[in-house]
Amino acid sequence: MAALLEFSLFALPFLVYLAWWRVSGRKPGHEPSRRILTLAAIGVACGVAGAVYYGLSRSFERGERYVPARIERGVITPGEGVSR
Repeated sequence: MAALLEFSLFALPFLVYLAWWRVSGRKPGHEPSRRILTLAAIGVACGVAGAVYYGLSRSFERGERYVPARIERGVITPGEGVSR
């Protein structure tokens, strides 16, 4: 199942490009309509806004800060969240 997910994530940019190519009419110099460009821009903006919101809500939710993994006496100590 993990291999299928990894392949899907790898193939996604190529599929998006194929869709863009088909929508544009496959003619040199022909661009998609303004409506398609507007919808694509709105989709990208929503994705970026969602990622920023999720990142900010997770970091301030518990009042913790992250301490990265480190090496102590030759042993790797995993990272952890530490209360402020």
